[in-house]
Amino acid sequence: MRGWFATHWPAMVSLGFIAAMWTIATQLDWVSDLFLPGPDEVWSAFLDILQNGYKSRSLWDHAGLSLERVLTGFVTGAVAGTLLGLGMGYNRKIEALFSPFIEFLRPLPQLSYLVLLIVWFGIGELPQILLLFLTALPVSAVAAMDGVKSTSVQRMQVARTLGASEWHIFRHVVLPSALPEIFTGARLAIGVVYATLIAAEIIAGSTGLGWMILDAGRFLRSDYVFVGIILIGMMGLGLDRLLLLAERRVVHWAGKA
Repeated sequence: MRGWFATHWPAMVSLGFIAAMWTIATQLDWVSDLFLPGPDEVWSAFLDILQNGYKSRSLWDHAGLSLERVLTGFVTGAVAGTLLGLGMGYNRKIEALFSPFIEFLRPLPQLSYLVLLIVWFGIGELPQILLLFLTALPVSAVAAMDGVKSTSVQRMQVARTLGASEWHIFRHVVLPSALPEIFTGARLAIGVVYATLIAAEIIAGSTGLGWMILDAGRFLRSDYVFVGIILIGMMGLGLDRLLLLAERRVVHWAGKA
């Protein structure tokens, strides 16, 4: 416990300072409640939504639908992107074939093709999940490709000298060397996917935390908006911590001499 506190006390002090300034600003009416509701108002709004739901759905329904969309789009996009990136990094023909598509899609703003997905597939789950899939795909692909290309040439030559086949070289040399980059790409992808989710739910959805934030904002319910923002942030932080934990278990040698 003492070790945990020694590591995390700066974050705790920072959060405490923000909470104190938030409370002081609202209690002394430095900012209107319309723009910045106090912590007590946000807590009351959370309890209200928790007990009564929002627009005929419970808070857990909205949060669960958002999480389901994130996980479906992220997992499918990250897996497909990682496999594609591994192939692009290991084989120049595959890179030449798919690199133009990845390089075109990577800097493209996600909302620019959300409208097209809505035209093709209508309002609903499919365009939102496809958008999240296409968001995670290029980030994961580039990370995996960079990981493969950063593999030590000397290690690959030694494996060939010892008689290893190309498959064994890829499995036992290239893939382990690329794993740190793959996990880094996954953490970057989950952040981008989460940010894109909110826009997707606002434009193409009628459920979820992103939609709830937009709808509450229309009625000037800033307290509900803050509840949604805090929940989204906590869920995103939780997913990132899970990925970091998985990275530490799978790539346990990373950073060690």
